[in-house]
Amino acid sequence: MALDIRPLRLLAVEGLQDAARRRVVPAVAGLCLLTLAMVNSCTQCSPLVQTDSGQLETLAVFGWAGVITLGVLALWCAILAGLVASDHLSSTLEDGSALLVLSRPLSRRTFALARLVGSLMISFAAAFFLLGGTGLLMAFRGDLSLVPAGLAIAGAMVNCIAVAALAMVSSLYLPRMATFLLVMGGVASVAMANLMSASGMALGSFFGILDQMGPPLLSAIVLALSGWSGQPFEGAEVLNVLARMGIWTVGSVSTLLFLFDHRELTHYEPR
Repeated sequence: MALDIRPLRLLAVEGLQDAARRRVVPAVAGLCLLTLAMVNSCTQCSPLVQTDSGQLETLAVFGWAGVITLGVLALWCAILAGLVASDHLSSTLEDGSALLVLSRPLSRRTFALARLVGSLMISFAAAFFLLGGTGLLMAFRGDLSLVPAGLAIAGAMVNCIAVAALAMVSSLYLPRMATFLLVMGGVASVAMANLMSASGMALGSFFGILDQMGPPLLSAIVLALSGWSGQPFEGAEVLNVLARMGIWTVGSVSTLLFLFDHRELTHYEPR
């Protein structure tokens, strides 16, 4: 069935309101303020570092500091997206509210997509304030371009979509705690594989597959911030990262909509 635009918008707003009532939201808001305060304090330090060969330039210090900081924050936003989404759909099935809504002339795909969009608003807001605020401080105090920071925000948001959709898929079949652990373990494993590859370390078969075929959770941020780090990427590498981002994002959302559309819901019980 086709997506219903108007009900999608209304249900997405309702989904956002449900997500905003989660206990994690105040913690996220506090983390945003604390992180920006820490970055603000750190960026007030002198950008010159004395080494045996002389002083490192401002761009080198702030550039690499920005890559590391925004990379860590982007991974946190991806984990947040997965944790919020992990029971945002399944909880409506457990309490019966989904069955009540779906008794109306409304497609299942519209309902599932609305719940996904509503949950993503929390992680999108976190990505915008955390990465955006940090990027502004780095750019203004380190004389860096704002374009890489904007690209990093976009990349983090796209990664959030893939992680959240996969978490919702998992929640249809696994208990809540198992989904939580799967989100954290999956993001950490992919990030470790991306980090090992970027640093030139030898990858085993497991991490090699994750780095080459998994979602580029950290690789996309490093690519976006290449203007800060001064490390250029070849055209093939850029296309590879962009292609994997698109495939995982479209594939995860499509999988969620397909499986939910064919899922038996009448005997769904709390787990």
